[in-house]
Amino acid sequence: MLRVVVSGGSRGIGRAIVERSARDGYEVHFLYRCREDAAGEVVETVARDGGRAVGHRCDITDGHLMGEVADELADGGVYALVNNAAVLRDGHFLLMDESRWDPVLDTVLTAAYRLTRSLLRPMLRAGRGRIVNIGSLSGLLGQTGQANYSAAKGGLHAFGKALAREVGRYGITVNTVVPGWINTDLVSTLNKDRRARALASVPLGRFGQPAEVASAVSFLLSDAASYLTGTTLRVDGGLGA
Repeated sequence: MLRVVVSGGSRGIGRAIVERSARDGYEVHFLYRCREDAAGEVVETVARDGGRAVGHRCDITDGHLMGEVADELADGGVYALVNNAAVLRDGHFLLMDESRWDPVLDTVLTAAYRLTRSLLRPMLRAGRGRIVNIGSLSGLLGQTGQANYSAAKGGLHAFGKALAREVGRYGITVNTVVPGWINTDLVSTLNKDRRARALASVPLGRFGQPAEVASAVSFLLSDAASYLTGTTLRVDGGLGA
């Protein structure tokens, strides 16, 4: 059974990716920071559907700890990695000190670097692999109050394109999925006016579902996407058109 690793896999889009990957027949290992109850629910849901998922509690901003977990995962061989973990620390740039800047860059970009570097080796040995980065429209278009998040996601986008050029010759693809407004905890916390403005900005007239992002990831992990690398797939209802 091929192994897929997902960072930030206990909630929202990450959880949907874990559950879909398990239904696709992969053995899924996911990383989560602190929500042990949520991680347990994911494992139980996957098991009820006949799949296999394993949660690993890990602060991915801790390079030593994440290195230990990555080494353990690499020992079993890895077919695919989905870099999904992210945090928000929004604020106007002039008021954005390093306590807001560092956690976002460390979680989104530095952790992706560390995890990818560790798990790329078994892919190289196998002569095949899939890496999918979960980007953001903030990383492509910029967003007021999100200089940190835009920088991190923009860096992740560029990182994927550069890596795709390096590893393509070894049978490894690297692509980015960019969600738009997706029905997650973040959207549910918006006030009524902000939610209405967000909805009005989407040409399809609705928010997306985490499962729809997971479907895009599923495609990129499949043989049907074997000639796609360095691409950006937007799942945004036309928002970025």
